[in-house]
Amino acid sequence: MKSKHEEHALAISAWESEGGAPDRSGRLYQYGRRFEGDGTYTIYHVFTGEVARIGSWTMEGLSPKNAARALRVLNAP
Repeated sequence: MKSKHEEHALAISAWESEGGAPDRSGRLYQYGRRFEGDGTYTIYHVFTGEVARIGSWTMEGLSPKNAARALRVLNAP
């Protein structure tokens, strides 16, 4: 059974190979990451402060590496 962090890494790898995150309308949003008290990161929309959602995935509980990769994909033009 894969850990949550491994599942996140696989999803992000798919985005990287496919050229971006799914379910994006083409508008260029800006996302940031927030360090949480449990040692994980949350990706959020910098203008609204809401936790980022891609499809059914709420971007919470990310490892530092996965959060950095997700930001790179989400903020790419």
